[in-house]
Amino acid sequence: MVQPTPTLSTETFARRQARFHRAVYASTPFRFDDVMTRFWKPPVGCVAHDHCLVRAAGHWHLFVLSNQLEDHYHLVKAVRSGHWDAAERHPYTVGDRHLSGTNLFDLCEVGRVLTSPYGEWGTLAHTNSYVFPVGDRWANLHCAMSPRGQRLCLEWSNDLHTWTADDANPLWAPPDWAGGTTVCKAPCVVEHEGRWYVYYNLNLAEGTSTVSLISTSDFKSFHDHGVQIKFPNHYRGTQGCESPTVFLREGLWHLMVAAGDSWWHAISNSPEGFMRPQGIRSATAGGVYDMGPFHVAKVFVHKDQWWMTSSYKAEHRQQSRLAGSPTFRGETGDEAGLCAGLYLTRIHWDHDRPVLCKPEIDEIP
Repeated sequence: MVQPTPTLSTETFARRQARFHRAVYASTPFRFDDVMTRFWKPPVGCVAHDHCLVRAAGHWHLFVLSNQLEDHYHLVKAVRSGHWDAAERHPYTVGDRHLSGTNLFDLCEVGRVLTSPYGEWGTLAHTNSYVFPVGDRWANLHCAMSPRGQRLCLEWSNDLHTWTADDANPLWAPPDWAGGTTVCKAPCVVEHEGRWYVYYNLNLAEGTSTVSLISTSDFKSFHDHGVQIKFPNHYRGTQGCESPTVFLREGLWHLMVAAGDSWWHAISNSPEGFMRPQGIRSATAGGVYDMGPFHVAKVFVHKDQWWMTSSYKAEHRQQSRLAGSPTFRGETGDEAGLCAGLYLTRIHWDHDRPVLCKPEIDEIP
């Protein structure tokens, strides 16, 4: 049984959580345009969705789901109607776009990754790259989709350019206790004390959507830690929860994830424990709060400065409703907000609460 050691004592965490709770209670959600600056716009007619940023040898590497917008329409239509032959003729993406440059405004096309399905897996979609170092190699843990649902798969590289599929793909499928769900996607990986903690989206038969957790020391065998946070499905915005990002700062674990119209934030003193029972001391109860209309965000540190990315999807939906012209989830008008590109905000820390601040152009790395 793998039980992570807490990174903060119960007493220290309770003090920090109480202060965090009071600060969050006094705050309001951030407004997108007040805090975000665009750093990359996809080619005309293409979306910018799930993504990953890596810094190596003085260069940034962006891996991003950036296919033609019209491809999404055809796939969604085929999947909703159960026409799998048509769905296979219109995959959502043939692989994530890979770009590289010395700064985030100087990203040039390198090519595509995840272009070869593993048998049936990857015939409908092959994307959601999460790239991270493992020893002297790079790993890309990602999602592959077929008519039977989604699986987590792995590729390896020595140089971030040439990738080889792991022989065991797919590495992870929805566990039996999830009740036959087909949703198993969007991994985020955190290395800690010799283990890699993999957070991913997993839906449950009861009608909820979760961020669940597995861990491994060798990417061959995995320990299932179960559900870490759970949401009901939403009628507005992102239906389930989507694209978690998890990180460790000063002993405190942070989990952020999209659900509905919002980007939610929770904290813990270990890789587990983001949902905690309500105690009599209500200032130290676990929970989430709405940071604002952000989507598929990633948090990273560069030269001791913290940053958070986002697509425009949640803000586009909000603005469409305000303009009286919303379209249904997955339709072309709804997905069109993704054509705006990827955005970036600086994080200043009010103790443990992230405060988002709009960066000037010359501040962006």
